[in-house]
Amino acid sequence: MISRPMSVVIRFVCRVLLISAVFRGVFISSARAELLPASSPYGAASVTRNIPYTDNPTPRQNFDLYLPGISNGKPLPFIVWIHGGAWIMGIKDWDNVKYLVSHGYALASIDYRIAPRDQFPAQIQDCNTALNFIIAHAADYGLNPKELIIGGASAGGHLALLLGLARSEKSFGANPSIRPLAILDFFGYTDLNHAMDDLQAIHAEKGIKLFQDVGPKLLGAPVDQSADKLSLASPIRYLNVNSSPTLILDGSKDDLVPAIQGQHLHQAMDALGLKNQFILVPGAGHDGPLFSTPEIQAQVVSFLAGVLAKPGSHNQP
Repeated sequence: MISRPMSVVIRFVCRVLLISAVFRGVFISSARAELLPASSPYGAASVTRNIPYTDNPTPRQNFDLYLPGISNGKPLPFIVWIHGGAWIMGIKDWDNVKYLVSHGYALASIDYRIAPRDQFPAQIQDCNTALNFIIAHAADYGLNPKELIIGGASAGGHLALLLGLARSEKSFGANPSIRPLAILDFFGYTDLNHAMDDLQAIHAEKGIKLFQDVGPKLLGAPVDQSADKLSLASPIRYLNVNSSPTLILDGSKDDLVPAIQGQHLHQAMDALGLKNQFILVPGAGHDGPLFSTPEIQAQVVSFLAGVLAKPGSHNQP
């Protein structure tokens, strides 16, 4: 039998270890998983919300994890999704690929710090911190770290491209040993240095005003005085022969992020012999239901299935 003083010591030590584990992130969330019915946009699934991905997180440094309700017991392919909002707003519920959960993918929808309070590169640093955390806990979640897909829409599409392509950029907090199997870019900027030219070419007054407004908030200076920062934040800059397969979706009538931005990336990837697919959605503006029609969903599912079937197709070293 343990003496009373010794039992007190043991309880104290256990309590200290528990607190230490919590702060190290071993106990990643105290929230219980919520079950979603088959009628939900995710199909039959479970979701654990607001999992922090860093110590002492701000209210925005967390993610929601959706797991498909039916699994074969093997580690799951998974998508790290980044919401849009012009880098100044947005919520994790803005995940444009909810339907992929019903196709057997786990979905980690992340939040991140926004401008103007936190300027670039805080956004991509948060994305990398979240990615590093999720990969480190992949086994705990039942995820396959070798079947990582990164995706996002609008500003999130831009950040998804940065997260997927700039895997050696130290200032972003990237871990070069992590490379996605594929990237999904839904109407995100690919080349910020040419953003104004592309907007002016299609006389997109709404997009010009928006870019002139949010650009300084994101970069900390007017866009016409920020060439170096625009270059640092341009995903196309980071293309190389090992870049991951990328699916690019743009709307033909997008007046916020011109479709030619996606074409820039498509052409640059083609020139390097990199697997990619560019889909121009007829009549679509910036986001909207035309990006989630059964036809578009089928093309997204097919693209990912093709990449998963050929894990060497992304030219990783």
